[in-house]
Amino acid sequence: MGFPFSSGDVLTAADMNAIGDWTSFTPTFNNVTLGASGTVVGRYAVVNDLVFYTVKFDLGGTGSVSGQITFDVPVGTPDSSNQYATSHMGWCRPATTFYHAMGFSGNSTTQIYSYAYKINVGTYSNITPTSATVPATWTSNGIFYMAGWYAKT
Repeated sequence: MGFPFSSGDVLTAADMNAIGDWTSFTPTFNNVTLGASGTVVGRYAVVNDLVFYTVKFDLGGTGSVSGQITFDVPVGTPDSSNQYATSHMGWCRPATTFYHAMGFSGNSTTQIYSYAYKINVGTYSNITPTSATVPATWTSNGIFYMAGWYAKT
C-alpha cells in the first residue's frame, strides 16, 4: 500500500482525503481463546511506509488467555533495522476490575508482543510479558486494547 500517485501528480480533494484512510481487519491474537460473545476488532491506516493500527479483544464468557499475548501485524513486515523507533501502547482489564497499562515490542517480523507495566509501591515499575496471570488472572469478559505504529519494509 501507500500513495496511489507519484511526485508531480495533480491531486484532487478526494485524493488528499484518502491519504491514511482506515481499513478494518480482524486481528489474529495468539494465546487467546474467545468465549461466548467474545469479539475481536482492528483497523489500520498506511501512510507511505508507516502503519498505524488499533486492535481490541473482549474475551466474552468462558474466554481465556494461555500465554504471552501477541498479535499478527495487519500489513507488511515491521522494519527491523532500528532506523525507525516504533510506538505501541495500550491497556487491559483482565478481570472485571482494575485497568493495567500495557507496552508492546516488535520482537518478530510478523508479530507484536505485549508486556504489562507493574507498579510497585516505592519502586520503579518493571515490565513483564503478559500471561494467563500477568498483569492479573484473566477471567471471562477480560478486555485488551492496543494502538501504535511501525515502519514497514
